[in-house]
Amino acid sequence: MTQPGYDALAAEYAAAFPSAFRSELERHAVDCFADMLASETGDTPVVIDIGCGQGHIAAHLHARGMSVLGVDPSAEMLRFARREYPGIRFLHDDADCASAPVEQCAGLIAQFSLIHVEPRRVPGILASWHRRGGPGTWVLIAMQGSDETGVHEFDHLVARAWRWHPDALSITLADTGFEEVFRMIRRPDSDHRFPEVYLVARARSNDTTSAPHRSWTPSEPIP
Repeated sequence: MTQPGYDALAAEYAAAFPSAFRSELERHAVDCFADMLASETGDTPVVIDIGCGQGHIAAHLHARGMSVLGVDPSAEMLRFARREYPGIRFLHDDADCASAPVEQCAGLIAQFSLIHVEPRRVPGILASWHRRGGPGTWVLIAMQGSDETGVHEFDHLVARAWRWHPDALSITLADTGFEEVFRMIRRPDSDHRFPEVYLVARARSNDTTSAPHRSWTPSEPIP
């Protein structure tokens, strides 16, 4: 459970991304997700920020009155987060959340962190979130997207990374027990090479039948 690329570049990364959001759309997606959790729980929802990095988004959710646990495999990024946000708990872990209390959370957020997980491992991770979180658990996944079907590796500066077609992500969520609620897509511009996908989904009950969908294997493109 290490992330040597982010460990080595933690200081540069912190300087390059000094705040939680790079766009108003990103802020809006996170706030919509938070609003949904707050309206359903009626109290202080517990949220796990997976791949929390410097802790900026965890701090944003904490400021909105949520109980947040930040999780990251980079020890150096966590060092920064703990120094900047001492009132928030941070844990050295990865997307598998082996030591994180997923059973206690109302939602999980993964902002540009699942891009670093090999696509063949993503279904198992999502299925674990569903099994441990239970019906009604919310997820927000943000990542670089693709207009081409399937999943494609791209030249990330820090670590190996993959970008997903939004439908491939939605189908994988459906196959692992989640129902898409909404998605937002930001088009490329001078500051963003690729589309960006923000997808919110909710865990179904085990006995709930969703609309039919076609199964998809991460090693193959969807039609």
